[in-house]
Amino acid sequence: MLKAKPPLTPPNKTPNRRSLTRVAIGGAIAAALAISTMGAAAIATDATASAADSQATVLPFASSGWSYYRGSTAPASSWTSGSTSWSTGTAPLGFGLNPGQLGTQLEQGSPAPLASYFARGFSLAAVPASGLTLQTWADDGVVVYVNGVEAVRRNMPAGAIGPGTYATSAPQSTAARADLITVQVPASSLRAGANVIAAEVHSNWRKTYNTSFDAALTYTVPSEADAPTPPAPGTGSDSGEIAGWGAPTWRDEFTFKNSSGQPAIDPTKWNVRDRSDLGLLQDAAEPESSQVSVDAAGIAHLKADWLDQPFSRPAGQAGVPTITHKTGYMDQRKLQSDDMSYSQQYGRWEIRAKTPTGPKTFGSLAAFWLRNSQSGEIDIMEAWGYNETAAPGGQRIDTATTTVHTQTSGSGNQKYYWTHADFGAATPVWDDFHTYAFEFTPTYAAIIVDGKQLTRVTPATHPNLWNPSFFGSPLHVRLNLHVGPSATYWGLPDPNNKSWTQPLDYQVDYVRIWKYQG
Repeated sequence: MLKAKPPLTPPNKTPNRRSLTRVAIGGAIAAALAISTMGAAAIATDATASAADSQATVLPFASSGWSYYRGSTAPASSWTSGSTSWSTGTAPLGFGLNPGQLGTQLEQGSPAPLASYFARGFSLAAVPASGLTLQTWADDGVVVYVNGVEAVRRNMPAGAIGPGTYATSAPQSTAARADLITVQVPASSLRAGANVIAAEVHSNWRKTYNTSFDAALTYTVPSEADAPTPPAPGTGSDSGEIAGWGAPTWRDEFTFKNSSGQPAIDPTKWNVRDRSDLGLLQDAAEPESSQVSVDAAGIAHLKADWLDQPFSRPAGQAGVPTITHKTGYMDQRKLQSDDMSYSQQYGRWEIRAKTPTGPKTFGSLAAFWLRNSQSGEIDIMEAWGYNETAAPGGQRIDTATTTVHTQTSGSGNQKYYWTHADFGAATPVWDDFHTYAFEFTPTYAAIIVDGKQLTRVTPATHPNLWNPSFFGSPLHVRLNLHVGPSATYWGLPDPNNKSWTQPLDYQVDYVRIWKYQG
């Protein structure tokens, strides 16, 4: 649960990372908020901005478009994702004696349920670096979720909450409205595009006289004085210059705009794959080009989401039998006549990325890897998801790995495997953006995380990495978000426990490559 803050405390104004220097600061960020449609049966979305006090309003109090449910049976387990066919109304929502002004009157019911459920979509063209400020109130108890992750609870017991859970206190609606709950929703809980806020409001007793609820979302727009100064081209860390390597030979900062002027993947650098040209992998997810996008801050997103309708793998095809997800996949191959946009045998490859790992990412594996025309594969970074609840696989926490395969199909694979935490990685892989690099030359190979060399090997210690039968041809980059297929290591997503695997977002700030010059 997120730590509560005093009402109206503005978010932290820590300067954003390098990529936000590419975005107009101040009012332009507020203007970048956009409306998104989430399907015919989905909940309404909006995003408006106000310059007052440098606060932008994403979702105001008394908004329309809230979906709501109050019934004798529990809602579907996916209700926090907003995938509902519930009735919609305007907040505040509630019923009873003296609940205050209501936008939507709910039925109390007989027998009266203890819980009422609410959900609403909102859209962000870019995720604010400081996250969002959530303000809410409820009579009696409330638990609020953002994108399926609990943001705050008040007047509710600890532990799991069910439809029969009683609130621990019974404030009157007037008192609840006057005592706003204010917490910060971190940027890591948000995503560019469609998001969902959901809440369950519980009564302290079944014959309660009233229930009411509302919520709002805002964020602080940095002033011009807060905006970081972009480094001049070719200078500073943004030039990409590395001691001993110079400036990158190939790079993508994800600044490309399509013919409509919208951020997009540069088609001269990447091939965004789809099931139509890649087929089905062994994953529990099918590749879909729509799962790859670029936001206004210049961040590429490879997302994985639950399919509305799972389907069975074709008979006789190896892999997970049931496909439960759609996911993103992109690489540098087959752009024209089987050409690569870029490949090299030796050099340095680096990515700055935020992986969908940590709690509630069961079954995910974000990958940054190299392949060649032979059988060699170098998985520079594979970051495993997990879930706190005991489940088959997926229990390794703080795990990112580098793995070298001499052969990826058939027998005879010889594998070298390094876990980043085993070599002193300083921070959990999911807490923010991190840099992951691999240097490969005729005399050594090294793994570098956040500028720290974690391990270094040579042809004398690991000769197969230099065996020309496996690694005698140029290597190219692939980025993708696996879902499964390992039930032993990072797990298979469980359709009966969708909350273990929230919508996953692999965020890539840049990809840079340096050529080995000898």
